[in-house]
Amino acid sequence: MWEYVSLSISAFFMGYVPFFEIYLAIPVVMIAGMDPVSAIIWSGMGNFLAVPTVLFLYQLLSRWPRLGRWMKKLEYNRFRRHIDRYGGWMVLLVTVLVGVWAVAAAGRSLGMSYRVIMISSACSIILYGIATAFAVQRGLDFF
Repeated sequence: MWEYVSLSISAFFMGYVPFFEIYLAIPVVMIAGMDPVSAIIWSGMGNFLAVPTVLFLYQLLSRWPRLGRWMKKLEYNRFRRHIDRYGGWMVLLVTVLVGVWAVAAAGRSLGMSYRVIMISSACSIILYGIATAFAVQRGLDFF
């Protein structure tokens, strides 16, 4: 039981930390003995927690007058129509390349709504978590 708890905590915090995220958290805890479903759930929850953290910090920074004006200027740009239309799909596809921290910050700075960022990030984390766990399990079964 303590092994499961320690692996769960490790997966959660490794999923939360930038640069580790689910791409390192899932393989590490699966190699350490955690089952794939638990690895996806715990590291996914930790990874998803980064999204509200970034959105909250963005909101705090935008309260500073000088910084807030600059951030508003970024939100209303000439690509606004495309961002509103395809932003969720871009978050879904780009998260695997740059990570959830960068995607949440970039999405919000480009004016995407909180809802779209949260839903797209959650779907992306689930899909890439499943793909990562599947690949790791296949690799472990091979050896």
